[in-house]
Amino acid sequence: DQERMPDPVTILDALPRSVSMIFRHYKDPNRAARAHEVVSRAHRLGIQVLVAGDPRLARRVGADGVHLPGHLLRRRMVFNLAASRPDWLITAAVHDLHELTGAASARVDAVMVSPIFPTSTRVQRRALGVIGLRRLTAAAPMPVFALGGVKTTVLPRLRPSGAVGFAGIGEFLLRR
Repeated sequence: DQERMPDPVTILDALPRSVSMIFRHYKDPNRAARAHEVVSRAHRLGIQVLVAGDPRLARRVGADGVHLPGHLLRRRMVFNLAASRPDWLITAAVHDLHELTGAASARVDAVMVSPIFPTSTRVQRRALGVIGLRRLTAAAPMPVFALGGVKTTVLPRLRPSGAVGFAGIGEFLLRR
């Protein structure tokens, strides 16, 4: 997230090696150079990086895959992505059952369901809550990660949801 984490390289040393980072920074005028820097540094640390919304950039910088925002799930190009890049990790943002269906059709490896709880990010969607997360998780043919307002203090509430993990920005910023 470019607003809350202008230089994602600075947080890489603090991340556990079992995570994957999604590089967004859509509006960065030097997005390609910054993506290359993030991927290079992350790979030296054993961290995977997915480039959000741009498979070509992901390929150019040697990323480990791509993250598809929900609106891209309607585009034809995503339906061949999994077949053309079986070595990639492909994830998608999902906010409802319609987008989950699109993610399943695109054969993504995992989805980030959001927002679970109220969040201060630019996403202006109603929070799904644990029950909404559980409904989407039950319908998902792929692993589901909870996103949006998720902090370590609420993780016990997510146990019955079926989510395999969580994603976020704010929680990692707090740990710096």
